Amino acid sequence: MSLSQITRKFVLICFFVLLWYIISSFYFEQKELLSDKNEETLTEVHLTSPLTLSSNTTITDDDRNPLEELNKKYCGKPTCKFLFVYSLGEQETKANLHFRSFSQLAEKLNRIMILTNVGSSRIGTCNKFPFDFYYNTNLLQKEFPNVLFKSENDFIFWLKERDQIKRKINNNDNKVIPPLSILHSSIKLHHKNTNMKTFYDNAVTNFDKHECISKFEPLMNTKDSNNSRVKYTKLFIRTTDLKTEKSRVKSSELLTKVLTIDEEILLVNGYVIFPLFPQIMPVIPYSDHILNEAQKIKDKLSSSYIGIHWRLERSTPELLPKCVQGLIKTLNKVMKEEGIKNIYLATDYPLLSSRSQSSTFKEITNYHHDAIRTLNETFKINTWVSLGGLEQLRKNDKYNKELSGSGIQGILDKLVCVNSNYFISGPKGCSRSSSFTRAIADKRSNRIKNKDSGLLNIIDRWEIHL
Repeated sequence: MSLSQITRKFVLICFFVLLWYIISSFYFEQKELLSDKNEETLTEVHLTSPLTLSSNTTITDDDRNPLEELNKKYCGKPTCKFLFVYSLGEQETKANLHFRSFSQLAEKLNRIMILTNVGSSRIGTCNKFPFDFYYNTNLLQKEFPNVLFKSENDFIFWLKERDQIKRKINNNDNKVIPPLSILHSSIKLHHKNTNMKTFYDNAVTNFDKHECISKFEPLMNTKDSNNSRVKYTKLFIRTTDLKTEKSRVKSSELLTKVLTIDEEILLVNGYVIFPLFPQIMPVIPYSDHILNEAQKIKDKLSSSYIGIHWRLERSTPELLPKCVQGLIKTLNKVMKEEGIKNIYLATDYPLLSSRSQSSTFKEITNYHHDAIRTLNETFKINTWVSLGGLEQLRKNDKYNKELSGSGIQGILDKLVCVNSNYFISGPKGCSRSSSFTRAIADKRSNRIKNKDSGLLNIIDRWEIHL
């Protein structure tokens, strides 16, 4: 064998030996790496059984109850408790008072107060506008610093989130998040029998429940026991138990006692007329956009004007010719003595359509038409319509019903009359006695104490000669 052949054979042998060494090293290295990975995986995995709270809500090993987490996020505490007064049976001036009373109750019960919808001069869930369409919620919060307020939309959000959690966690065999717990209570005055004492008692299913509550279905379906556990009660209050500050002490204590409950939602259908608590809280401040409209009207009237509130509803139609002559005589006298040239009329007489500005004023006669026509022919009479009030809302069709009846313009009228230099209203027979008029007079009474207010009187009634 030649030298070159021996050399070639030796090189081949060395090559195969080297190749075998490389492959063997790689195999054992990978085997060792794989072994290490398996050991690491086994040491990191901890198999445990599911944890369960006393409420039977199944949770993960991070020890958090999802319903409690929702409540903490929304209410600031593990359990949410709401007071939802979904119906207040009177127009804005008195409804304003009653909402304040129930806000006081929310504070006593340590419950979140739902800001019920508004519209048509009322506070009630049947209406479609949010609470801040009428009221300044920031200033309301300052009046009740210890009460947490939430809008109806916020409430719906909580219901939806709670429902999603329930659906996710519950199963057919083991329902671990219970249905909503609700107490529906009707709180009313005794009307038919004033001798009956105040009492609180259980009520039959669906007692005095307003149909508008159905807007929250299926999230708060009070007819489905799998969805909501509902109790019904009634509280009838004797009128004399609310008429004085002293009597309201006892009745408010009873109210707080019987409604101190564990249910998540306290639904109330209320119609009480008088305050519920001894202390009467200040009027809920109105929204800035209404205040701005009132200021615009005041500026257009050159900041000097006579305000008239003439509510024609329940006037005696046959007296109206004499009523309007008495008003004309009074206006001439005030304008001459005080040097005021401008007149602003707040009225329930139709201004935007053939319907009156009040939902309860339906029988408009020729006597009514003639009286207003005579007034307009004698003076230049300004109204919120003629002065372009709420112009932006009037451009939007969704506000048509609100503006053609009793609604936001009633608040505007109230503010303009409060700021008038001189204020007059009709006597018995010419005008309906109204809490609206009294609210204006009360506000003027507080303001006239300020020497720089520019107010010349609180309220005068014009006279008629029978």
